[in-house]
Amino acid sequence: MIIIQEVKTKKELKQFILYPNQLYKNCPYFVPSLYNDEHKTLTEHPAKSFCNIRLWLAYKDGKIVGRIAGIINHRYNELKDKKRIRFGWFDVDDDIEVAKKLFETVENWGRQENLLEISGPSRYSNMEKQGMMVDGFDVLTTISCEYNYPYYPIFMDTLGYEKEEDYIQMKFELSGIPEKIKVLNEQLSERYGVKVKEFKNKKDLIDSAEQFFKALNNSFVNVYNFIPLTDEEIQFHIKNNFSFADKDLIKILVDKDDEIVGFSLSIPSLSEAFRKSGGRLLPFGWYHILRAMKKNNTVNLWLTGVLPKWMNSGVHVLYHYELYKTYLEKGYKYAITNQQLERNHNYRIWERYGGVPITRRRCYCKGLKI
Repeated sequence: MIIIQEVKTKKELKQFILYPNQLYKNCPYFVPSLYNDEHKTLTEHPAKSFCNIRLWLAYKDGKIVGRIAGIINHRYNELKDKKRIRFGWFDVDDDIEVAKKLFETVENWGRQENLLEISGPSRYSNMEKQGMMVDGFDVLTTISCEYNYPYYPIFMDTLGYEKEEDYIQMKFELSGIPEKIKVLNEQLSERYGVKVKEFKNKKDLIDSAEQFFKALNNSFVNVYNFIPLTDEEIQFHIKNNFSFADKDLIKILVDKDDEIVGFSLSIPSLSEAFRKSGGRLLPFGWYHILRAMKKNNTVNLWLTGVLPKWMNSGVHVLYHYELYKTYLEKGYKYAITNQQLERNHNYRIWERYGGVPITRRRCYCKGLKI
C-alpha cells in the first residue's frame, strides 16, 4: 500500500528535508544540502509571496519512500504567459509506482488550478537548484546542483515527460592562462575602457552586492525559467550568498562611468565539506566548511554574466582573465562551472581553457489533460 500524505507538521517537514540523506547514504557522489538552508528556503523564502507551494511524502509499509513539491509561480506565469505548475524537491526509492503516485498528486493539483502543463525539476526560479541528472552519475555533485540516481530519468520517460531544456556543467584544469586570452584581455580593455572593480574589504563588497543582483536581473532576463528578482529576493540572496563570499573571487566589470558591465561570482568547492558535515553546521560542520573555504584545490563558478548590450562584445574575457589569475594565485588546480543551458553556446567558451563536459541535467515538461 502506497500512501501520499501532504506535509503539515514540523516533524513531517524535517522528514521531508532529511529523506535524501537516507536515500543516498551509501552514494559517494551525493552532497547533502545544509538543513538550515533547506528549511529557510521552504519556510522563509521571499518568493513565497508570489508562489504557492505544497509538499508531499510517500509512505510504503509505514516507511518514507519518496517526496515531491508542487510550486505554482504566479509571477512567472503572468510574465511568461504560461499556465504552468512546477515540481521540485523530487526524490524517490527505486519504485516506479511510488514515483507515479507522487507525480499524479502534483498533476492533479495543477488540474484543479486550471493549469495546462507541468515542468521541472525546479524550485521558485533558476536561482535555486534545478534540473535532473541524465549524465555524469559518477561525478561528485557541486552544492548548487542536485544529484540523482540513474533510474530517475527512466521514470520520467515512463511517465510521459519530455525534454524541455538541458544544462551542461564543465570542468577544466588550471595550468596557466592561454596566451590568446592574455592578448584578448589587453585588446578589449583598451577598446572599451572597461576595468575590474576593486573591493577594499567585505563591507565594500556587500555595499556593491545590490548593484550586482540588479545587473543580474538585466543580464538573465531572457534565460530559461528566470524572472527578475524582487527587492526582497535580492536581500535574501545577498544574505545567503555574499555573507561567506571571498571578495577576491568576485569580479565586477565597470565602464568609464562606473556602471556594471558584467560580473562573476566564484566560491571554493564545498562539496566534500558538506559531505563531512552531513548537512549540519553543528557540532562540527562549520569547521569542515571553514577549512574548505581556506584550503582547497577546486573552485566553483557560481554566477557569470554580462548585461545584454555588452553580450556580443567579448568583455566576458576580462573577468575570465582576472579570475584565472586569482585562481592560480590562490593555488586552485581545477575549476567547475555552474550548469549552463545547452542551447546557449556561450558555455563552450570554457573549451578555450581546456574545459570538458562532466554532467548533463534536464528539465522536463508534460501537458496536463483536463
